[in-house]
Amino acid sequence: MDDHLAADEPPSPIDLSIETAAAPGQAWATLTDPALVATWFTDASPVRRVGDAYRLDFGDGSVVEGIVMELDPVRRLAYTWSWVGAEAHEETLVMWTVEEREKGGSAIRLVHDGWAEAGLDASARDDHAGYWAGYLEDLAAVLAEVG
Repeated sequence: MDDHLAADEPPSPIDLSIETAAAPGQAWATLTDPALVATWFTDASPVRRVGDAYRLDFGDGSVVEGIVMELDPVRRLAYTWSWVGAEAHEETLVMWTVEEREKGGSAIRLVHDGWAEAGLDASARDDHAGYWAGYLEDLAAVLAEVG
């Protein structure tokens, strides 16, 4: 019976984090400057203001569009995430947080949530989690070069 209940639970948020010797300002730039985002993730539009459109182009016809929902420079960025061509309700939320560590450097946290609200199941969540884990490894490697 427990297995049945677990299968009916809504997908949990993806919650991943890395630590880097890079200063918070450098970590932030690597998350938001399109030229730097391209070194570890994909082609991205600039992040300017809350309410602006945000676009990620993976170059193979896979495009994510969203809206910047929260922007606290050098600390927090949140944007909606919707694959172009997906149903309108299939929109989730990606949130990045950068915190200065006591011993120097930065802690970067990614939370990708809203799976149940978007009508998406654990399979969609798990697919994204696998990709995000790889992208965060790439982010850590890029920041290790500058940190």
